[in-house]
Amino acid sequence: MGKNLKISFVLPENIYLELKRRALKEGRTVRELLIEAIVEYLAKSKRESTRRRLIKLVTTPSPGAGPEDYREYEYEDLF
Repeated sequence: MGKNLKISFVLPENIYLELKRRALKEGRTVRELLIEAIVEYLAKSKRESTRRRLIKLVTTPSPGAGPEDYREYEYEDLF
């Protein structure tokens, strides 16, 4: 990973209390939950970007290709 950075930010009390409850229930720290949530968010952004590129690739017309080709490979599931 790289070096650790210390950050500060303000959370609404109800969100912090829910995080605290979950952390206690799971035997983890609030810090661990926040790091996990941020990592999942960043991974989601990458997946969505990859999905958009795939949709563009699949839906870009190719010489000799027709709509039946998309149905054959079930690409309509991407939409």
